[in-house]
Amino acid sequence: MARLHGILFFKIFFISTLLSVTFAHDASDKVLAKKIFGNFTSPAKLSPESLGKYNNGCLNGGVELPVKGATWQHINSKRGRNWGHPTLIDFTKDLSEKVTEFGWKGLYIGDLGNPRGGATPYGHAAHQVGLEVDIKFKKPKSLNLSFRESHNDHRYGKPAFKELNVVSKNQKNVNSYWTREHMNILKAAAKDERVNKIFVNAAIKVWMCKNAKSEGRSWLMKIRPERGHSEHFHVRLKCPEGSPNCINTPLWNKYKNVDGCDKQLAWWVTERLKPKKKVVKKTVKKTVKIKKKYKCTHARCYLPEDLPKACLRTLHFNN
Repeated sequence: MARLHGILFFKIFFISTLLSVTFAHDASDKVLAKKIFGNFTSPAKLSPESLGKYNNGCLNGGVELPVKGATWQHINSKRGRNWGHPTLIDFTKDLSEKVTEFGWKGLYIGDLGNPRGGATPYGHAAHQVGLEVDIKFKKPKSLNLSFRESHNDHRYGKPAFKELNVVSKNQKNVNSYWTREHMNILKAAAKDERVNKIFVNAAIKVWMCKNAKSEGRSWLMKIRPERGHSEHFHVRLKCPEGSPNCINTPLWNKYKNVDGCDKQLAWWVTERLKPKKKVVKKTVKKTVKIKKKYKCTHARCYLPEDLPKACLRTLHFNN
């Protein structure tokens, strides 16, 4: 009888455990993906794989970048966004060592991603498949900052880490904090075969287009203008081997030149900066309209079912 009770207890325990894993996320709860993925503290211990798009996906087999290394320090480590695909971790370490050739101690590293990728609770639309990292423009004086000294997120106390903004207030030019060393670092990153593209403030690319050597400028095509990005640059890697369900973004093959220094770049520091014209709304007779079902198109409102199906396994995987 005792043996039967033992077998029965084991069956009940096994079924309850299975159910807790299978139904860790109940679709009827409508819990946002960013909240679920932002709460993970450990990776899905599966073979390393980036799944989906950079702004709609997840990560298996994530690896943690240590907060401190010989040539880097992670900033705002309390966020827990120091995880990525092994390829990203290797790239980050390699670049931090490379910059010592330009007279830097190393790099201050910003956000990578969550342990299992996916949307972050705040701050990013991308950084979801473990292939992106933000790198500060601030030249490190020390790579052994204290917890307080290495944080500027007000959620974790009074901010102490001061960012370095290298763009002028009018957003059209770089300021006096910008140096040729910065360009050398961006060039080194762009020439790495693992890199898909790098996002910087448009004013930075304008300066680089004017000041880069006239020969061998194809690496400049990887440097892409984007709003913000005046205190850090955002590196995005290509989909690595072993990630067949990862979707690369194209490198804007519509350009006739090799460096992307063209009219579209000029638009970023001219037309785009002009104040938007106020639109006068016309009064229209009210008509009965059938409301269309709302579809989320941004990471801030994704539900788990909006992600690639393979990410449900990542979400529910019990290490």
